[in-house]
Amino acid sequence: MCKMCRGFGVDNHIDDVRATIETFGWALQYVESEVDRDGIHPAFCYTVGLTDLGSPEIVVTGRGPRESSMILNALGTSVASGMLDIESGIGCAAAGFDLLAIDVPDCADILYVASDVYGTGRFSAVQAVWRDLEGALPWEGIPSTVVQPILGPVPF
Repeated sequence: MCKMCRGFGVDNHIDDVRATIETFGWALQYVESEVDRDGIHPAFCYTVGLTDLGSPEIVVTGRGPRESSMILNALGTSVASGMLDIESGIGCAAAGFDLLAIDVPDCADILYVASDVYGTGRFSAVQAVWRDLEGALPWEGIPSTVVQPILGPVPF
């Protein structure tokens, strides 16, 4: 459970995120899934700090904390080492997942902690979309966007 969930203020949380970025190069922000009268909102996780490396932040939707962190830390390591220049349309693999990056155009409306760290409009993001067990992306075959919401335009 994050500090904000335990009653700490946003400023305390942002200070912790900045300290993590300073120490490790990036931080991860996990957002729990929820169900409300507007529908189902699957969990998602994203990096904060890759902007400082000249890269977009990266988002993963529909995975638990462990898998999300494995994917994002593997991608972050590849970006930080210069082995991966992630952008929309790039396919890659991380933590046993085959991924395709797509743009997240309104990322400041979703990635609140990154907005608090960098300011609205001062960072960009891509979604690392994962293939299902049959090797399909959510828009291929039978749509599975309930499990893995797509945050940007689908490449064709």
